Amino acid sequence: MRKAFFGALLTGLAFAGEPWDLEAPTGLKFGLIKGYENWHVVATHFRTDKNELRYIIGNDKAVEAYKKGMKKFPDGAILVKIGYSLKKNPAWEASLEPDVIQRVEFMVKDSKRFKDTGGWGFARFVYDAKTGKYKVFGKSAQDYMQCFSCHKLVEKKDYVFTDYVRRR
Repeated sequence: MRKAFFGALLTGLAFAGEPWDLEAPTGLKFGLIKGYENWHVVATHFRTDKNELRYIIGNDKAVEAYKKGMKKFPDGAILVKIGYSLKKNPAWEASLEPDVIQRVEFMVKDSKRFKDTGGWGFARFVYDAKTGKYKVFGKSAQDYMQCFSCHKLVEKKDYVFTDYVRRR
């Protein structure tokens, strides 16, 4: 049920016109995560500073690592973060729901390729609601050091902030 619900939510996102050939300055293409709307929900976050709801989803390798309680993610693990602005649910004023997509970001574990960033490569694609298109964040791979500078805070967790929310 949980995967089906989020799959339906994210499927709408998948048809929002992602240009799979967009490439971040780190060399990671948006197309690397094609089909992500069918991946596993890891958790949700709410960023108070951005008033943004974020869904964190992972590919099979990432989720398997979480479930096994691994201290390090294996190469090939991918975590995707999808950020939405919020709106009040018109049917239930006390609740908020996703509104407009803000960004799709992801991190890929490749310990050989991304040695300078803890073995993780980062990509960010910002959605422009006015044009209905995504654009690449940054002009150079150096711009992505800001991602890593924050992720350094959780070095002991293999640079991953998100804990897996298990079903009980």
